[in-house]
Amino acid sequence: MEKTRTTLVAITGVVLFFLANYLCRYLLGFSGVLASVVIAVLIAAYMGFSVARMLERELTAAERSRILWIYGGFLAALFAAFGAWVSSDTGLDTLGVATLLSHYLPYPAFAHVFLSDRIIRLFLGQDDLS
Repeated sequence: MEKTRTTLVAITGVVLFFLANYLCRYLLGFSGVLASVVIAVLIAAYMGFSVARMLERELTAAERSRILWIYGGFLAALFAAFGAWVSSDTGLDTLGVATLLSHYLPYPAFAHVFLSDRIIRLFLGQDDLS
């Protein structure tokens, strides 16, 4: 049952990726790498908080790995597909790859941070951050 719950959190993170990017970039006009970082932090905070409240304990290594692989893997496939589409149209140089990576990497990086044992303990209200 807990495997299903953690999978749902990862899938919800992917859905939030689409919704937050649409809201931020197209409706509000806020774009750039800063928008990616802000959205990544908010989604990662949601994922960490919801996992902590749902499980009421720290994640095991397998659970953390599962969430990160589903979330990060889906987004990696999405960004790779976008990079291939851009490459087929205009070509993708080194700067284009660097830009694509700078937009992708905050998502799994912040998810990894917010799913760490230390942050999960903080969400659970255990103040001993030693």
